Amino acid sequence: MPADPSTILLVEDEPLIRLFISDLLEDAGFKVVEAANATEALVLLEAGLPVNVLLTDVDMPMGCNGFELAHRVHRSWPETEILIMSGRQWPSQGDLPPGAAFLAKPCPNEAIVSHVHSAAERTRRLSHVAKNPRPSAEHTGKILPFPKTA
Repeated sequence: MPADPSTILLVEDEPLIRLFISDLLEDAGFKVVEAANATEALVLLEAGLPVNVLLTDVDMPMGCNGFELAHRVHRSWPETEILIMSGRQWPSQGDLPPGAAFLAKPCPNEAIVSHVHSAAERTRRLSHVAKNPRPSAEHTGKILPFPKTA
């Protein structure tokens, strides 16, 4: 496990799915903070929880849905990478904020971990570039693409 693991804010209303994904990501070395809905997620963010990656479901019974949450997070915490999952609703034009990725459920465990890892790595590199404005040969400001899934 890295000395400073990336923090993932997992927003999922189904407790068993939330538990499973949380365990999966913790086993992969991430620090996972769970929220059952968008309202809980926003309270955590507004309280100052430093989050590298937001991983949210689309369908939630209370408050805004995952697409609306993603747009709010993008506006207020633009340094946070955003991954959106759903097994019922595909994104339409404008549903995803810039830079967000969509994962269709059911999604293989390896694909979830791989997408979260790529998103966390992007925040680490962007954070490094922000702290060291002159890019070195190693850090040229390239955006890391999300890995392709089978």
